[in-house]
Amino acid sequence: MIVALGWAMLLSGAPTLQFFVAAIGHKLPFDMPAISQATILSGFGLAILGALQTGFGALKQFFDAVVARTARPSETAPAPRKNPDIKVVERGRLKDRPYVLFGDGTIEVETLLGLRRFTSFRDAREFIG
Repeated sequence: MIVALGWAMLLSGAPTLQFFVAAIGHKLPFDMPAISQATILSGFGLAILGALQTGFGALKQFFDAVVARTARPSETAPAPRKNPDIKVVERGRLKDRPYVLFGDGTIEVETLLGLRRFTSFRDAREFIG
């Protein structure tokens, strides 16, 4: 709306007003074409800011949903090990992430969100991607 107002002032009001004022021998104390152009640019600037605010708001909602989803404990993963009798079978790296394989078949992998426990290598690979 602000852009439309600026264009309306520029195309209709500004030249006509300056012509009539100049015809009677006076000068306007302000520059009407410059005000019209500033109004147009301000309108475009506000429209761009509104689009950025909407876009970044949607991006924030997306990342909040991702964090909430990954913060929930996995339904397939068992509770953290409390049994000290479970032995470490193997240590290694899965797609550049350290892991520990236990005797009961579970695997702990260091993820971006911290240490996570999975029931199998397949589940860990699916989670990491």
